[in-house]
Amino acid sequence: MDALLGILIRWIHIVSMATALGGTVYTLLILRPASAVLKPDDRAALSEAAAVRLRPWAIVIALALLGSGFYNFFTKAAFPPGYHMWFGIKVLLALHVLAVLVMNTLPGRGAAKRMRTATGAAVSALVIVAISGYLRWISK
Repeated sequence: MDALLGILIRWIHIVSMATALGGTVYTLLILRPASAVLKPDDRAALSEAAAVRLRPWAIVIALALLGSGFYNFFTKAAFPPGYHMWFGIKVLLALHVLAVLVMNTLPGRGAAKRMRTATGAAVSALVIVAISGYLRWISK
C-alpha cells in the first residue's frame, strides 16, 4: 500500500508540474502570437476570459504541487550531500512559478503584464526541471 501511495503522489506531482509548465509555454508560444492579430480590446477580453477559467485550475495545481512535493521530500529515506541546497533553490523557484500562476488569474492584471510575468515563470520552471533531474541523479 505504501508503494501505491508513493506512486500516486509522484504521479500527481509530475502531472501538476507538466500542466503548469505546459500551460505557460503554450501561452507564450501559441496564445500570445495568435492574440496579436486581435484588436487591443479583444486581446484584453481574451486575456481576462482565460484568467477567469484558469483560476480554479491554478489553485488546484498549486495545492497539488505543494502537497505532493512536501510528501515526497518528507518520505525520502536519505539525502546525499548537497541535496538540501539544491532542493531549497528548487522550492524558491517553485514558489515563484506558483505565485505567478495564481497572480496571473487576478482580474484587471492586463495582458501585457500577464505575458511578461509568465515568461519569467516559464524560465524558472525550466530551471526547476533541470534541478529536479540533477537531484534525481545524485540520489541514486
